[in-house]
Amino acid sequence: MASIDVNEADVIVLSEGLKKLDLLFNDINQSLSKVSSTTSTASQLFQPILKKNQQLNVLQYNIESSLNSVASVKDLANDASKHEIILEQSISKAGLKQYINAIHKIDDILEDLNERTNSNDTSEFAGMVTHLRELIFDGERNLQVYFNKLLNSIQPFDPQININKKIPFPYYDDEYLAQMSLILDYFENSTLNEQTVDLFIKQRVRLISQSLAFLEPFTKQITSGPNVPYQKGSSGVNSYTEAMLGFIANENSLIHDLYSKEAARQPVIFAKLCSPIIQTYLKIVKHNKQLLNDNRENTGLFSFELSDKVNDVLRSLRGNKIPEADILNAELMEIQRISHSLFQELFVYINTKTRTMSQLPSDNGVPEPTVDIMSKIRKFSEYKSGCLTTIQAISRSQWLPKDTKATWTVTKNQLEDYSGPSLLSIFFGDAIDYLLFGLEHRAQETLNPQHEIHLLSNKRFPNIQKIGFFLLNNLSLIHQIVQRSEINSILGTSGLQRLENLRKKYINYYVSDWRDLTSILLDQIFVDSSGKVSSKEKDQIKEKFKKFHDGFEDLVSRSKTYRISDPGLKKLLRQEILSLVLPMYERFYNRYKDTFKHPGKHIKYTPSELMNVLNSIVK
Repeated sequence: MASIDVNEADVIVLSEGLKKLDLLFNDINQSLSKVSSTTSTASQLFQPILKKNQQLNVLQYNIESSLNSVASVKDLANDASKHEIILEQSISKAGLKQYINAIHKIDDILEDLNERTNSNDTSEFAGMVTHLRELIFDGERNLQVYFNKLLNSIQPFDPQININKKIPFPYYDDEYLAQMSLILDYFENSTLNEQTVDLFIKQRVRLISQSLAFLEPFTKQITSGPNVPYQKGSSGVNSYTEAMLGFIANENSLIHDLYSKEAARQPVIFAKLCSPIIQTYLKIVKHNKQLLNDNRENTGLFSFELSDKVNDVLRSLRGNKIPEADILNAELMEIQRISHSLFQELFVYINTKTRTMSQLPSDNGVPEPTVDIMSKIRKFSEYKSGCLTTIQAISRSQWLPKDTKATWTVTKNQLEDYSGPSLLSIFFGDAIDYLLFGLEHRAQETLNPQHEIHLLSNKRFPNIQKIGFFLLNNLSLIHQIVQRSEINSILGTSGLQRLENLRKKYINYYVSDWRDLTSILLDQIFVDSSGKVSSKEKDQIKEKFKKFHDGFEDLVSRSKTYRISDPGLKKLLRQEILSLVLPMYERFYNRYKDTFKHPGKHIKYTPSELMNVLNSIVK
């Protein structure tokens, strides 16, 4: 057996050991690889579990947060449900105050909900927020519907019925006013405020417009026909204006009642409400102004009435900024220009009418022109208010006829008074002066065609008694019309004195022949100091008695043909003649009655007999 080297043996042993160690390392590496692979697999398996665990943690947090949030708004939801029950009822059933209070509470809950979630982002409770907002929206809409219902509790009506019966226009009772005020107060600071105000204006304008529509058809014509004179108060514009003024007064009161807490807004709302009403009225005024211009002869006097009505409307709008008021004022000025022309046109009418008189009436009474002219003057006086307003803008020279020889009875003191009443008195006095001037002028032209006309002097002229009687008859009718009409108050004391001066003038005309008769008895005295009358003078006395008797009987004969219907004038003329003739005759008679041996042969009347005759002549 061969011997083994120790070192070699060690090497062999070491090599064997290394081989085993290498195998061991390989096994270890394989094991480590397996462990690594297993660890990797385990890691992959745990990742979903960890992720799920994280998700569960988040979900747990969210659930806990949601539970906390729900717990925090649970009381709000419970409170909201109570008020929702009220809002689901009708306002009339729930009560207006309770209904409005419920809306306020819901609004407070919505605001509180936003605050509790620390922001306006309420996405966690989007459904609840949406529901609350819908409740508020529906509640406010129901308030507007109810407000509209309250407004419509008064429906359009025919205002003429109320005017005729003197019944006030319908107005809301206190309960309705209180409810409407509550609703308006609610919307005062709301985004729906203007919408609610517009609703109020719209409904009130509708009521007024539809009510006035009953009267509007009657404003289309001034008279029933083109040749029919206008009768005072017959225009439909009068009733329309009266009704409209009633509505304007109502609206003014209503706005003050409903907006008592908003004084600054009252004129604004009033202006918005009145504006469409005045627009319609403007169309009516313009239409009637055109009718006036088209037929001034028959409808001209209506301009005074229309001016008064437009003035009334403008006064009711004073202090409010309504654009249509300025336009209406411009229309008023044009209407007043028509009225201005009527003053001069009256004198043209008087002249034209008196010139148509071709002869005196057979009874020396009142001709047709006098009746027509006084009728026109009387109708003129019916518009005293409009005349007073208009006449202050014109002067006397604008109505007096040009190039006339008429005499005017107006005094200097009157002419120095420029007040409206004085000017109007002068105008009517001038019109009567001009009428009588025209009648006298035509009477002289007719009765004395070959003689000069005397109107400005005291000269006697033919037929002066007849003309005086004719003018006195006309003046008597004029005086009666004056006393029975508004002319009396318009003339006043100074104007009536003008009539009295005219009467004195025409009485002088009438008694002028009687005055001439008495002048026969005014000659020198025929009785000497011894009381005797010479034969020559006796003949003169006889002649005077004869002239007087002849003239007296002629005047008596003429005077008996005159018929006087006015008892006052009859008495006045009798007194004038008696006071003029009887004293003179009585004096002459008493002085010379014993001059003759046979007085009855030369003296026909004793003073008492003469008086009896005189009392019988004026019938």
